[in-house]
Amino acid sequence: MAQMLTRTGWGSEVTPWHEFDFLSDRLRNIMEPMMGEPMLSTPRGGEAWIPAVEVTEADGEYVLSAELPGIAKSDVQVSIDDGVLTLRGEKKSERKEERGKTHYRERRYGSFERSFTLPRNVDVDKIKAEFKDGIVEVHLPRGEEAKGRTIDLK
Repeated sequence: MAQMLTRTGWGSEVTPWHEFDFLSDRLRNIMEPMMGEPMLSTPRGGEAWIPAVEVTEADGEYVLSAELPGIAKSDVQVSIDDGVLTLRGEKKSERKEERGKTHYRERRYGSFERSFTLPRNVDVDKIKAEFKDGIVEVHLPRGEEAKGRTIDLK
């Protein structure tokens, strides 16, 4: 993933494309009911969607919660690389063609990926994640803040 063109901070990685994703979701919500068919599909054929996320802080840790309704635990992956936590997965379509023509749909399917730059005081070795009732909770324990240092010239 390109690290250029990003503004990082605790909570999310914001790129110039984030606003375009938001606007395309809003446009889809307006246009699909009139057109009667899905718009703005991702290249893999699924529809673009972004799960809702909440970050809270209590009891010496941050907790990142993501709503993933209708997704199996086996279809979700949480990873950490170079101080960036990534949540990715796929919500598979349950649509059956024999059900008839869809006139209105708000449910979204397809792949998703969200990345979050971790604060410097998160103890990466103690991060734990759990999945229950369509909610992923990633527990990010606080440790000592990583500090820079001055290096003496010799």
